Amino acid sequence: MKIKIVKPKIWNFELIKGEKAWEEVVYSARMSGVPSEIKGEEVFKMMIRNDYGSVLEHIIIKFDIKMTKGNAPELLEHRIASHSGFSTRFVKVFEGIEKEEPAYEIILPPHLLKDQEKRGFFIDLVSQNIKFYGDLLEAGIPKESARYALPFCQAVGIYHFTINLRSLLNLLSLRLCVRASPEFRCLASQLYFNLIENFPIIRGLVGCRGFMKGVCPESGVTGVRVGKQHPFYPLCPFKNENTDIFIPTREELQEGKVKKFNLEKAIEIQEKIFRKWSTWNKTIESPKKDSFFILNFVVKSINEKKSLSGKTYCF
Repeated sequence: MKIKIVKPKIWNFELIKGEKAWEEVVYSARMSGVPSEIKGEEVFKMMIRNDYGSVLEHIIIKFDIKMTKGNAPELLEHRIASHSGFSTRFVKVFEGIEKEEPAYEIILPPHLLKDQEKRGFFIDLVSQNIKFYGDLLEAGIPKESARYALPFCQAVGIYHFTINLRSLLNLLSLRLCVRASPEFRCLASQLYFNLIENFPIIRGLVGCRGFMKGVCPESGVTGVRVGKQHPFYPLCPFKNENTDIFIPTREELQEGKVKKFNLEKAIEIQEKIFRKWSTWNKTIESPKKDSFFILNFVVKSINEKKSLSGKTYCF
């Protein structure tokens, strides 16, 4: 059986009522007393800018998502949503309606992408886990027990997700921050581009919490906003007070560190960062080795029935 390296993935994105869905928000806002003198599109933008979130709940978004077994609980922390998940209790992990062919799918940690030796040892260990899972099934152990052998990186965090716009914006504001996990930054970036493609009116209103609120809540966070840069976090594009896209923390705001903000430049820079995150193999700086090389590397090892440590396994 083939082991296939995949990346965190968003697909089947759907915005109910399409790009005119904002009219539902305007209707709700006017029912609550927003005067007719304010144009409709500006009403919608005001609801987001001023965090009048209840009316945003009338907009519904659906999508499918694939992530690691280990990081899936991070997604489920966003509780104001509905989800139907891939069941490792009832379905063998190499099967599933979203797969074109049977395969064990794994997501490789981004910090291993630039280290071929450690990547090799990692794949070797994962292969052993997967083989043991298969051996358990062949021995008659039920799937609900055999799955305990599966590694953290198994790409079985698969959900059909339904969420309202208010909750989605909360998710994005948290997961588009440089402090979010690389896997979730990848998924959030894909969601961001799906959202602005299907709902162009919202571009310029979505980003990390600092971008959306005009003030960063990460006051005093060592390695991000103050002190030496954390070696495993990307550089925050909004922390430098000598630029025209500086976003102050609450403490810096109280100290009077406020400057005119270049919104268009900030959108351009953050979207450049989001594009890099969304590709996964460029989530961190790494040598130019693409996923095709990695996939061939793994499949070749499996087809030859040899692990990287020289032991023999049958798949």
